[in-house]
Amino acid sequence: MEENNIFNDKIFNFEDRLVRFAGECIFFTRNLNKSFENEYYKNQLIRSSGSSSLNFGEAQGTISNKDFVFKVSIAVKELKESRNSLKIFDYIQRR
Repeated sequence: MEENNIFNDKIFNFEDRLVRFAGECIFFTRNLNKSFENEYYKNQLIRSSGSSSLNFGEAQGTISNKDFVFKVSIAVKELKESRNSLKIFDYIQRR
């Protein structure tokens, strides 16, 4: 019997994957202890993960290829920022 798990669902639409990533980041931050550091990086993670999804959505409505590349590059930068925030959380939890 197959377990019903969000990670079992295959999503091929990149926009849907970004929306899911932003949502999972929000769920993750809800379980963090309240501290100055966690609040700071929690807010940063929510902003950057959501921004990557929103910027990719904007990219889909661009007129020129140049504008599309620019918007997608912003989305990639926001994803990198989200990854770094998650790395910081991982480091803090291990100490």
